[in-house]
Amino acid sequence: MKAITLFFVGVILAALSACTSLPSAETDWDQKFDFTKVKTYSFIDREKLRSMTPLTDDITRNRIENAIEKKMAAQGITFEKDRSKADTLVSYHVTTKDKQDIQTYNVGVNHCWNCGWGRGMGMGMGVGTTDVRVKDYTEGTLIIDMIDPSINEAVWRGQLSAKISNLKTQQERIDAINYAVDTILQTYPPVPDAAAAK
Repeated sequence: MKAITLFFVGVILAALSACTSLPSAETDWDQKFDFTKVKTYSFIDREKLRSMTPLTDDITRNRIENAIEKKMAAQGITFEKDRSKADTLVSYHVTTKDKQDIQTYNVGVNHCWNCGWGRGMGMGMGVGTTDVRVKDYTEGTLIIDMIDPSINEAVWRGQLSAKISNLKTQQERIDAINYAVDTILQTYPPVPDAAAAK
């Protein structure tokens, strides 16, 4: 993987919404877990979060947590300072992956004289050429886990991935983090499947 500076990683989450077509989130959860009982949450220890995303700075972590708090409050789930009393614990981390975008273009068909249409002089069609373009890019992913503190295992996961590009202003980075978190938590807590509940 290419060397990534602290600042660059610090704005990875902000870049998640900086593409033409806005990315969508993927979620999965434990169907045996009763999410209707989740009324409070807390974050896992900050030192653990630092070890999980060592290149992400505390400013970015604070913005992530502020965005999570705002979205959880909108969902009717309140923050509990005492982790031992929380119904669920929130964990999050950022990953990056180098990828390639390969596109093939048909340049077209060439016109030529005397290239296959009968004998003698005449107008014909030559073989077209194909242009292959390879573009390297880095994909950033924000992952949010909801952990059942009674068994210390994740019971819900949401993630959002997108190409990384720098956002220049502080407000752009804040808005983009809010978008990423809001999109991931849009369907949390999950609605029980009526068919599965029977």
